[in-house]
This record gives sequence, C-alpha cells and structure tokens, in this order.
Amino acid sequence: MSPESASSSSASAPGRARRRLAGAIVPLALLVVAFAGDAVAQGGESGAMERPRTCLVLGGGGARGAAHIGLLKVLERERVPVDCIVGTSMGAIVGGMYAAGYGADEIETILQHVDWASVLHDRTPRAQRTMRRKRDDLRRLGGMQLGLRNGKIAFPRGMIQGQRLELLLRRLLLPTWRIEHFDDLPIPFRAIAADIVTGEKVVFDRGDLPMAIRASMSVPAAFAPVRVDGRLLVDGGIVDNVPIDEARKLGAERLIVSRVGSPLLDEARLNTPLDVSQQALRVLMKHLVEAQVASLDDDDLLLTPPLGYFGAQEFNRASTAIGIGFEAADKRTLDIRRFSASPAEYARFEQHHRLPESDAPLIAFIDVLRDSTRTGTYIARTTQSHLGHPLDLDALDADLGAAYGEDRYEQLQWQLQTRDGRTGLVIEPQDKRWGPGFLHSTLGLSSDFDGNSAYQLDTELTLTGLSAMGAEARLGLGIGRIDRLGGELHQPVGSGHQALRWHAGYRAFDLPVDATAHRSTAEYRYSAWSGGLTWSYALRNRWELSAGLARGRERARLLIGDDGEYTRADLGSFALGVAYDTLDSAAFPRSGQRLDASHRLYRESLGSDLHAGVTRLVWDAVWSWGAHSVLAGIQGSSAHIDKGLALDAYGFLGGLGRLSGYQDDAIFAKHTGLARLVYYRHLGHADSLLSMPVYLGGSLEAGGHSDESGFLGSKDLIGAGSLFLGIDTRIGPIFLGYGRAEHGIDSLYLKVGSMLSTSRHP
Repeated sequence: MSPESASSSSASAPGRARRRLAGAIVPLALLVVAFAGDAVAQGGESGAMERPRTCLVLGGGGARGAAHIGLLKVLERERVPVDCIVGTSMGAIVGGMYAAGYGADEIETILQHVDWASVLHDRTPRAQRTMRRKRDDLRRLGGMQLGLRNGKIAFPRGMIQGQRLELLLRRLLLPTWRIEHFDDLPIPFRAIAADIVTGEKVVFDRGDLPMAIRASMSVPAAFAPVRVDGRLLVDGGIVDNVPIDEARKLGAERLIVSRVGSPLLDEARLNTPLDVSQQALRVLMKHLVEAQVASLDDDDLLLTPPLGYFGAQEFNRASTAIGIGFEAADKRTLDIRRFSASPAEYARFEQHHRLPESDAPLIAFIDVLRDSTRTGTYIARTTQSHLGHPLDLDALDADLGAAYGEDRYEQLQWQLQTRDGRTGLVIEPQDKRWGPGFLHSTLGLSSDFDGNSAYQLDTELTLTGLSAMGAEARLGLGIGRIDRLGGELHQPVGSGHQALRWHAGYRAFDLPVDATAHRSTAEYRYSAWSGGLTWSYALRNRWELSAGLARGRERARLLIGDDGEYTRADLGSFALGVAYDTLDSAAFPRSGQRLDASHRLYRESLGSDLHAGVTRLVWDAVWSWGAHSVLAGIQGSSAHIDKGLALDAYGFLGGLGRLSGYQDDAIFAKHTGLARLVYYRHLGHADSLLSMPVYLGGSLEAGGHSDESGFLGSKDLIGAGSLFLGIDTRIGPIFLGYGRAEHGIDSLYLKVGSMLSTSRHP
C-alpha cells in the first residue's frame, strides 16, 4: 500500500465511524423524543404524579360536621383536586359521599332536604306501618317500652338503632355497590370506627361502604353499636376523631384538615351529670386530637371553623354550619391556592370524580338470613314481590319499613350481592336483642281543675316471634279510670295479609249519670267481660276489612243515687268493619285521613239478651301548609234496639275536642254525633335529635245526643269550642286547654292523650 493509500485509508475511517454513530444516535434521539411526547400526553391521566399527593382529613362532630361541605365548596372553587380522603363520624358521611363522586353542592342539597326528624329516629313513618300498628298508635300513644329477655328487664344499646339512617346511606351510595376496595372509588377513602369491646381503632378500607360509614358515626349511647365482621363498632371519634395518621399511611404528602369537634364547656354550662360525663369524653378526645394536629407541618393546612357551641345534634341547622365552614375556608383562600391545579389538570380530576354508572339490577334471588331472627318467613314473604324485577328502592324501602314498623326488629339490613353472575338481595333481619318480650306502659291524666280528675295506667306485655310468620301474644292490665284485664293471640295466616285474633278481656269503671254541669245525679259501677274471634284482611297498609264474633256479659250496679238498681245482660254479636288510615301521626297529624266504620248485630241466636244493630263511624282528615294544620272530623254512633238494654250499644261524647266544656265521656246515648274543625300551629323546630314539638291551637265543634228513634235533629245539637297548648312528648301528647259549650258549661283541661282517640268506653 502506498503512503498515499494508507493516508487516505486512515483519514476515511473516522468519517465512516462518525457516520455510523450519527446513524445510531438519530433514531435513538427520535425514539427519546417520541417517548417524551407520550409521557407528556399521558401525564394528565395521573395528575397526582406531577404534584404532591393531597389528602383531605375530615373530623367528627355530629351536625357540626356539615361545615366540611363549606370547605369542599371552596376547594372546588379554587380548583383543588383531592387524591384521598379519611373521615370519622360526620366526616365519614361527607367524605364518603365526596369520595363516591358527589359534588359539594349535591351533598349540600341532600343534607338540606333530609327529614332529620325521621332519619334520627327509628320509627317507621306511620303511613308505612301496618294497620295493626296504626291502631296501637291510637290506643297507646307514647309511653315507655322495656325489653324482657330470659325473665329479666333488658335495654337497647342506644337510643337510636339507626335503621332509617342506614337505609338513607344505602340509597345515596347505591352506585358504589360493586366496589369492594375503597381505593377503587373515584377518590380513595378510609372511614374510622372503634371496637367498643377491645378499644381498638378499626380502619375501613374495603367492604360495604354504607355500613362502614354507619359504623363510623355510631355515637355511644345515642346510636346503637353496629356489628361488622364479628366486631361491635361505635363512633371512631373516641379513638381518632381527626385521623391525620391514617392519611399519612395513604401516602399523603400534603394534608387539608378540617376539625369540627365540640369545644369544652365552660363552668357555667356544666349543670348536670350528663354535662359532666360528656365533658370528660371531650377532654380525652381533645388530647388525642391535639397529638394528631401537632404532627402537621408547613405544607399542611388546618381549618377550625368557629362553630362555638353549635350543637352536635342540631341537624336542622345544617345550612348554618355549611355557611360557617365556607366563610372559614374563604378566609384562608390564599393558603388554599397553594393546593390548586391548572384548569386542564382540574378538568381531568373532575372527569374522574363522578358517581359510578349503575343501572337498577335485576333481582335474580332473595336470601333472607335467619340466624338472628325468629320470623324469617315473614320477611321472605314481605319481600317476595321483588324477585324477578329490577331493583325498586322506593318499594323495597316501603316493604322493609312496614316490616320494621312491627317493632320486633333491631335492624333490617340489606345489600346487593352477585353470585354466579346473578345479582340478588341479601336481607339480614336482627330481632331486638332486648326481646322477645316487651313491656309497654302508658300514663294518662285528665283534670278539669274543678275537682274532677282521673288517671289511667296501662301496661301491656307483648310476646313476639311465636311463629315464623310473626304470631304474637299480648296481655294487658289497666288501673285507674278504667280497670281492665285482657289478652289476645294474633296469628297471621296465608300470605300474611290475613290474620286471626283470639281475644278475651274484662273492664270496669264508674259511670256518672247527668254529669253535664260538673255534677251527677247518680253513679253506676259498670263491668263487662267479653271474648271472641276476629278475622282481618289488610291491603297495602291502608285498608283493612274485618269480621268477628263476640260473646260477653255486662252489668251495672248503682253506687250513688236513690235506688239500688241493678242490670245485667248477656251479649252475643257479629260485626263487620272497614278501616282506612294514612295519617302521618296519631298525635298531631299534618297529612292523611282515617276512616273507621263498623256495623254490629246483636242476636238472640248468638246468646244475646239484646236484639239490636249498632253502626259507628269515625272520619278525620288533615291538611297542612307551612307550620299550620287543620283537622276536619266527624264521629257518630247509632243504635237501633228492638229488645233489651245494654250500655255496650251506646255512644259517648265529652272532653277536649269532643264537645269541649263537658267532662270526658259525660254524655252517652243511643244516638250521638259530632262534627269539628281543629286548628293547630307548630311552634319551633321538630327536626333536631332532642326536639319536643309544641303546638298552639283551637277547635270549633257541634254535636248532640238522643235516645229517640231516628237520628239527631237540629234541636239536639250543641255548639262548643276550645283553645289549647299541646306538646308532643315521649309519654304522649300533653294538652293544657280551656273548653266551653252552650248553656255556660266550661272546663279547664290538663290531659295526656290525643284528640284523635275516641271513647275509652264500649
């Protein structure tokens, strides 16, 4: 090789090397650029990867927790995406709903429209209760109930079992029913509860979301504990009311913490043992919360809305708490903007933060768990109509509400489950653990402040769960104005719409005669025993048809008067009846109607000394607007007697709202009639946890009586009216009123009992 060739060869080698290197680098560079472009394009799919992970911590505080919603409204306004949420008690409700996909405005609307007076009490709305329980409402308003278990008095574990609250949560969170792990919610979520047996903290990260939230807010004594996976759980606030530590475990790099717990009371507010015991709990919780708050650093944000002594039970003031929370967050706008995202990034968060799509599933099976109930067959038949149809929440709530209204269940829980590709209902009834026997006592009082007063103490023992269909026995004892002793056996038959009732009883009372002017010319001691069998058919919890046979004997012995008159009559009768009832309350109704009509035939062929036909009618209807209500009603009784004489066939009038001014049941005759208009205005709120509604009202009445053939004429009518103050208490409605009738007959009244109730006599 010549030197020129060698030189040329050595000079061309680096050029070829450079060309090869360039040929390798260019594709590599293009690949890197393309990958980088993909990474930039995909960065929006996980905005949290481009910024510190932000977690929201919502503390407990009962109704005070509505302030969390005000914070959420400001976070949305300032475009703050939330990567995870941890909540306790009310913080679990608000946080769980936000994590499930609800927006702040939606949660606000829901809380403002919830009927807290109903949700915070277990009692099934009266319109959904069975006709049997509606009659019980009218007969034994209010009073006190105790459980009887294994021969001992037993009590519930909380004032509220939470049945209606759980149904509300399940309805609101139904779109999440397929989600098992809470990390798979639109926003990862944790709820905090406490094991009341071991004292351990329980962190819900999976399972049934409504049940997790329900357990987290089971305030001890107020709400009954909830059993989940074999553990008895209560409000997580007693172990971790502001769960900052759990947010850190979720990888939170920045925290937004909302603390709404009740403050310590000053000495002037510590007036009762309950105040002191609640203060002791607040002291313990305060130290736990302060330890958590001390772990916050400069990257975190703590908000403590100035709620003052806003009551934890004042759910009727949720809007006020929301406003306070909004103002507190709004004042920290500059601090909150540190957490803000770009419009594009927040739009991607909003796209992901929405309720999961969920159509009503077809119910392919219904499984009633029977380990904790004696009446599984009754629940199975009550819910059978849902099989093979898409889930209808309204119908299911109504059916379970009617079953719960039988007053023998502690809880009636349900959830959707998928088995072998089919979706079905799993229902778990839990009988009251303080049953199956129940003692119910009511105390009635009346006085006209003119020497005429009376009391009535009635006690009933009800034994439930005597059959899988819900048979029950009842024994009753009454002393006071009416002495009584009786019992009955109620046995549902067929589909459960029909029932047979065997009954027997004795009653006795003093009966003044001509007591229309606060005096009596004579007084009898009336007593009677009776027994019989009644068949009934109920339709849609509104209508009931009945037919029955009865046998008995009555007698009247003169106690005060000129002659020692004595009467006795054997009674045998057959009766047909129809009843309709949609009233929403038996104390102070605001809507609905009731009708109770019957016709009873007394016949010698049934062993009766009396040959007669007696027709009775009661009708009431209520209309309301705002705080005002008007009740219109008529009552009538007409006896057509061909042979014999018996008080059992008579009608009675007298008392507040039933010819006001007269003593209770002072008027009795073969034919009686009454028409009335009653107005009452609700004063104050009835939707807080500890409310006691107060009413102011009055009535106009026209009624009369006659022992002549035919019915009442205008000459028999008496005008009357009243003014009253009424309070709806747990022992029953209490009235303080004044009534006046024609001919100067008037009375002051102090009465425990409803104006809807009819005569306590036959």
